[in-house]
Amino acid sequence: MNTLKKIRTDRGLTQQEAAKKIGISYSLLSKMESGYRGSSDSTKIKIANFYQKSVGEIFFNHEITKSDNEYKKTKSKA
Repeated sequence: MNTLKKIRTDRGLTQQEAAKKIGISYSLLSKMESGYRGSSDSTKIKIANFYQKSVGEIFFNHEITKSDNEYKKTKSKA
């Protein structure tokens, strides 16, 4: 199961429910979850924002660590 599908199912959402709440078509979400089709950066950002995860974590299996978050906080204050 890919990360996108796992996040959706862990939250108890159907593809139709998730797609509607994210603001994308059911067809696009279905294709993304099956690995058949990629998406635009703006769509990936919409999905990441909805699930409150990073684009990297959902689409590239990059888990954000505490040190990553601390780096971002430090960088934004500079």
